Amino acid sequence: MKPLPLLQLKAARVPRFIVLLVAIVAELMLAPLFSRSVLGLDVAWVVTVLVLLAALSAVGVRPLTLLLFVPTVALHLLGGYWSGTAIRVEAITLRVLFLGYATGLIVWHILRRSDVTIDTIAGAACAYALLALVWCQLYLILEVVRPGSFDIPTHWRTVAAGDPAPALLYFSFTTLTTVGYGDITPQWAGAAGLAAAEAVVGQLYLAITIARLVGLHISQRS
Repeated sequence: MKPLPLLQLKAARVPRFIVLLVAIVAELMLAPLFSRSVLGLDVAWVVTVLVLLAALSAVGVRPLTLLLFVPTVALHLLGGYWSGTAIRVEAITLRVLFLGYATGLIVWHILRRSDVTIDTIAGAACAYALLALVWCQLYLILEVVRPGSFDIPTHWRTVAAGDPAPALLYFSFTTLTTVGYGDITPQWAGAAGLAAAEAVVGQLYLAITIARLVGLHISQRS
């Protein structure tokens, strides 16, 4: 029996994926703390910009990527100073498009690899975390356009300006991982359907990705 092949380290891309993953985890952990003051909200906006920059770095600078990235960051920053519903919905929609595009590129990068490397594993983890961010933005659109789509506890609503983003970011990750604590729940059929879709996509992504990586790893042994 041949020994198991060691995972190869591709230094050109691994740091980009790791930086993106760290930025997403930082936003997840720090967003509820940052959002409890006006200054904290400004810090949270900066953290989101860092996530977008890390996503740009991970997928590489190309014309279509820049075409989505520049207006996404511009409207994101603009939305931090003007709280109009139209601007906020446009900013969130652009974040959905950019993060969705970045997720697609990373998944394509994973699927076209012919071997299992640290590069592949890091990319798979980033794509999984990005799915939660994409769904978080979709939840935000629902809550902005149709307030009350989610039942968010009062202690989450005590943050500055009653911003639901930290609560919905937390809800998105617990839904994607099917933890489902039940402290934040959909109150509208559309929101419930969107949450169910996230849970299904999350499980399918894990099943397909793990099967793909295991299959590639086994083929490396033969």
